[in-house]
Amino acid sequence: MAKKQAFKNSDAAYAKAFNAGDAAKVVALYSKDAIFMMPETPPYKGTKGVRAMTQTAIDARWRNIKFRTIKSGSDGDFAFNIGSVSMDQPSGSGTARVTGKYLDLYRRGKDGSWKIFATMYNTDKPAK
Repeated sequence: MAKKQAFKNSDAAYAKAFNAGDAAKVVALYSKDAIFMMPETPPYKGTKGVRAMTQTAIDARWRNIKFRTIKSGSDGDFAFNIGSVSMDQPSGSGTARVTGKYLDLYRRGKDGSWKIFATMYNTDKPAK
C-alpha cells in the first residue's frame, strides 16, 4: 500500500518545493524523459526543460500554488493524478488568483520510486 500512496503524495511535495522557490526539488519529482505541456508554449522536455519552466515561473513570481486531487489511480507500474490547481500570478499592479486543471502520469522505476513522466496543465480562463 505504501508504494501506491507514494505517487499520491507528489502534489504536496510539488507545492511545498514550488512555494519555497526550489526548482531542483520540483525537478526531482520528474523522470529524465519527462514532458511538461502548458498553454501557449511548446512542450518542455526532460528534466532540463522542466527545470527551465519551473524556474521561469518562480522568477515570474508565481506563488501559493495549491493542488486538489479529483481522481487518482494506478495499474502496475503506471499511475495518474487528475486535479485542479490554483496559484497567484502577477497581474497589472497586483496579483490574480489563477485556476486550472492538470493531469500527471507516473511510472514506477526499478527502485520502486514513482516519477512523473508527463504533465499537462491549462488554465480555466484565457490569459489576459
